[in-house]
Amino acid sequence: MITPLKEKLFVKDYQHPYYTVKDKTFYSKSLAIKNCKDIGWEWPDFSVWTTSQKFTRPKQTFEQAIKTQCDLISDTCDKVRLFYSGGRDSGLVLDRMLRYECKLDEIAVYRRYPGKLDNFTNEWDKFDLLPVLKNILKKYNKEVPIKFYDVLPEHFNYYSKDLENQLYGYFSNLGFFRNSVHTIAEIYPEILDNNFVNILGHACPDVTDDKKFYWTDLAFNLAFNDPNTMYFFVDKRNTDLAVNMAYAIHDLKKQNVFTERHMKNYLNFPKNGTPLDNDWTTTEKPLNVNRRWIVEKKDILALANALQTTIGEESYTNFVAFYEKFEKDYKKFFTNGSIYNDWIGSVSEMHELID
Repeated sequence: MITPLKEKLFVKDYQHPYYTVKDKTFYSKSLAIKNCKDIGWEWPDFSVWTTSQKFTRPKQTFEQAIKTQCDLISDTCDKVRLFYSGGRDSGLVLDRMLRYECKLDEIAVYRRYPGKLDNFTNEWDKFDLLPVLKNILKKYNKEVPIKFYDVLPEHFNYYSKDLENQLYGYFSNLGFFRNSVHTIAEIYPEILDNNFVNILGHACPDVTDDKKFYWTDLAFNLAFNDPNTMYFFVDKRNTDLAVNMAYAIHDLKKQNVFTERHMKNYLNFPKNGTPLDNDWTTTEKPLNVNRRWIVEKKDILALANALQTTIGEESYTNFVAFYEKFEKDYKKFFTNGSIYNDWIGSVSEMHELID
């Protein structure tokens, strides 16, 4: 049973990123773009902290700002659920939430099986991440419930047959068999109970050579419609966290050594000894080569899983048909006009580093 969730559910006092088209607000890129076409508007605006600001180098270090964020979460949230993938972003959040005694009531893991259950399509199974997670909990002598929310073949098949009506929910982050917390909440509506706040590990800012920083919507995996969510690293109530990241990127760029991986090493994001330490799914490529999600390893594994069964093959066929039509109708919003590349990213308001 899937229960459609058509409206944004908010975390009190947290500034959620959003789009605007003329005078309307959206939390779905696909709906914002559809509205642009409907009214003849050129492009949706994207906002994270709404207004541009100037920032000196924070008095708090990055590590101190993380503790501040943990305290903020503990003080303002009734129940806390962390979505943990095993990657370095959610790995840092988990490690510090445990280290700083942050409120943490559940660790959530979701896996995707578009064709059939197996033990290698998902990173969680492929890299045997359950012992990794248990070792982190053991390190801090903590016991936190771990819950799995699996998206199964029948779920993907349901969405594949109704994508035209899923522009608010399922169809946001491109990739036939990708999904976000919004989809999990529709399949497992119990995650909306008990005032839980869902913590996510996105997103890294971009920094220009003239010391401006901003976010693209793609850095958040376009998950703005996710219910009751908070982005750990992007909180207007604790700007020091994101600003420290921006200064770190600026410093590394001045040394001509910046990559996202270098930034995470520089800021002591923990590693867990698996291929996720180095973002195994993407291939190093020149900066002028466009990203194509269709050939990323994670997506290829999901496609291969789908095509092993009749229900998965039907879902795949439905996705292709819808994507081809959607690309034709909204071509200008995709990189080089191809839905198999990615959305063209929307850029937030600009902020300035003044130290």
